Amino acid sequence: MNKLLSYYTSLFGTSGSEGDIRRAILNEISPHATTKVDKLGNIIAFKKGRYEPPATVMLSAHMDEVGMILTSVTEDGYIRFDTVGGIDPRTLCGKHVAIGRRKIPGVIGQMAPHLMKKSEKDVIKKTDELFIDIGARDRDDALQYVQLGDVIGFRSDYAEFGDGLVRAKALDDRAGCQILTNLIKKDLPFDTYFAFTVMEEIGCIGAGCAAFELKPDYSVVVEGTTAADISDNKSSSSVCRVGGGPVISFMDGSTIYDRDFIKLACAAAVERGIPYQMKQAVAGGNDSGRIQRTASGAAALSISVAVRYLHTVTGVASLDDIDNTERLVYAVLNKMLNV
Repeated sequence: MNKLLSYYTSLFGTSGSEGDIRRAILNEISPHATTKVDKLGNIIAFKKGRYEPPATVMLSAHMDEVGMILTSVTEDGYIRFDTVGGIDPRTLCGKHVAIGRRKIPGVIGQMAPHLMKKSEKDVIKKTDELFIDIGARDRDDALQYVQLGDVIGFRSDYAEFGDGLVRAKALDDRAGCQILTNLIKKDLPFDTYFAFTVMEEIGCIGAGCAAFELKPDYSVVVEGTTAADISDNKSSSSVCRVGGGPVISFMDGSTIYDRDFIKLACAAAVERGIPYQMKQAVAGGNDSGRIQRTASGAAALSISVAVRYLHTVTGVASLDDIDNTERLVYAVLNKMLNV
């Protein structure tokens, strides 16, 4: 069992409320690196390597996850909410959540289908038509446990299943956080900076501040990316495949990645016998978009773990993909030293 990934994914960290996962990461890495927390809540870590760096290199992964925020309480005690990050409301009904610092349990609900009018049954419910049931008698009772502005996170158990797969919440990007944590514990080829960033899911806010401080020449973002290798979907539109190895992007919604850096990563994978795949879509985005254009700019590379059902209560990924992504990032660092 991957104990560190299980631990990281069990923690709550909706964008802007990353305290639990930040404390966990600091406990893991502080014995192995120099660390600080900036004003936004990013962790900036520095790990001394064997040699002087060829340039300033920053590896990053985001700590936050998608979630919700409490916006109002009805007179009969139900919670109204809005989403934090990109969540499809079709995936929400019936899901277990935890509200606020006290982690008050609740269930997302809507009117039962057999009570709906015929015209309503085929209409996708919007977020403002859903509610959270915390078992309160009325509004006053509910407000003893929750308050406006409370963040809301998903509850989902970690489990390993099938042929080397894992299901858990927040694999985007606790898988990346685990990978960076493990790398910090390794003997690195050269001095390297690490950024565990906040608020990626609402606009890559933390990454811009971290990059402004470090001014990297090279940036490697490690994260989870959308896999659509599901039933009846053609391979050409699957974007990437769970079990297919680390995913290297050439372009997404906010970044055109550095061609020479991509070639270096692919060469490192071939030399070390690490399976990899190229992302087959120009879609989404990550912290690279902010890092690449901060200060005087950085050569950007994204190496991702393929995750099915991204931004839902439970994602699915391959444990081998996670291990191989860590191997590839380490191989890239070693190859950079020899270029």
